[in-house]
Amino acid sequence: MQNQLLSFLKGVDTAACQWFGEYGGALDALGFALAVTPEPLSTKVGIGLMLANAAAEQGCDFDPTKTGTPIGEGDVGVIYCYHVSDPGNSIYGYDAAGNYVLTVRENALDVQITRVWRPSPGQVQFTTLDYQGNVGGGSFAYGGELYLGFTTNIGSCLAYREPDDPEPIEPPNPPPVVYTDPDNGCTMNISLKGFAEGVSGSVYEIVQIEPANDLRASGGIISGCFFNPTIVIRKVGGGGGGGDGGGGGGGGNDGPITIPVPDPDPGDDWWKPWAKSALQGVVAGVTEEIIENLLNQPYAGLTYRMVSVCEKDESGEPISEAVEIPIPPLKAPDAQMARLDAIAELLQAHKNFKQPICGNEKPTLKGDWRTICFRSESTSPYGQSRLRKRFRYRSLSGLGLGEIVDHWRDFTFESGPVIVSHKGFTWGTPQVWAATAAEGKRVIQHAAREAGFDADQVGRWVISGSSSARYGVSDTMKVDTKGGYFWITSRDGSDKRPVVAYPSDP
Repeated sequence: MQNQLLSFLKGVDTAACQWFGEYGGALDALGFALAVTPEPLSTKVGIGLMLANAAAEQGCDFDPTKTGTPIGEGDVGVIYCYHVSDPGNSIYGYDAAGNYVLTVRENALDVQITRVWRPSPGQVQFTTLDYQGNVGGGSFAYGGELYLGFTTNIGSCLAYREPDDPEPIEPPNPPPVVYTDPDNGCTMNISLKGFAEGVSGSVYEIVQIEPANDLRASGGIISGCFFNPTIVIRKVGGGGGGGDGGGGGGGGNDGPITIPVPDPDPGDDWWKPWAKSALQGVVAGVTEEIIENLLNQPYAGLTYRMVSVCEKDESGEPISEAVEIPIPPLKAPDAQMARLDAIAELLQAHKNFKQPICGNEKPTLKGDWRTICFRSESTSPYGQSRLRKRFRYRSLSGLGLGEIVDHWRDFTFESGPVIVSHKGFTWGTPQVWAATAAEGKRVIQHAAREAGFDADQVGRWVISGSSSARYGVSDTMKVDTKGGYFWITSRDGSDKRPVVAYPSDP
């Protein structure tokens, strides 16, 4: 049976490429025999585009401009046109001499003529499909040959010939392909039953295969060629037999599906419910495989690590303690469960560490005190004297008084009701009353630059204020030079007289 199935697949590959190559866009007139999804993609993009994509996946040639005259040959009066107009073009009808006869459609938007036929004597009817998947059409009175043209392509398609038979003729299938397996010599007839639309634009070819010759010339049975007629459903471009027409590999949810043909012959469409049921099973299998692959996806191993920053040794020096939870490589759902279990252990470790104690500890003050006294340019509106502000911080820069004076001598800021402080670092808690929070931070950052660090990178900012106008007077503050010297000092402690610098000092 396996050898016979391989013969089937090679034959189907060959037949598919032959039909795609010889009939191209004319196959669009056949439509899809069935679809297995509630909202087929073909209603959005058109049958022709899906067939062209399927042919490309199979490695077959596909010419969308072929009109399908060979398919309708012998069925006089029914010729199938395939043509897509450019947006805004019009569709006209012409006689055999190229003379204008009638307007089929004005200002077409990517309209494709899919079928032209005669529903009654003297009447011509056509079906269209636009780029949004909307089916339309119309009818008109006309006899004789009719050619369709699309504005710039006059008379491009023989669309209609007056038939002798007044009854409409259904689209005929391409003739069967006769295929001989080069490996076992089996010759089989392959007839196209139709195309089916699967999920995500997939296209399935439905054929009937039957042996052309059951016996050798000598009378012996040919191996792999003695079989009953069989319906074969195969995804176009899905791999498989690797016959003359392309394809290869195969297996999985892409088929093939085989359905024996009942005896006696049950009629033309007996296979449709069976084929649809089988393809719906394929859809379910694809979904199941996707879910299974997601659940079986491997996840790389990792280690969760939580480090304490508050623990200290016996001498009071900080030490780092860590809790590590290694998780090995696992597949879902074990990988997710291991990560969830790790959360509980990490939360317990978090509780065990000394965060509250660490958060309340004050840093050890380091460095020499700097005191900068500022004086306002104007007198206070609430008195006769100038405003005075004293700003203090510690510094480890090691600069001399002259260098400190140079850093501050020309510095000014705008005072106001906003209190800006910097806490949690070794330089104390410098504080300034400023017009805005940004202005207060500017003052403190100027001090931090002299002290040798960035205040945004250590400690924390604290912003507060006062609603009393008496405590938030705005004015321009400069370094106080009353008495002829800069009110800037640099010392550690208060047991010595501070050294001052005069404006004339270098």
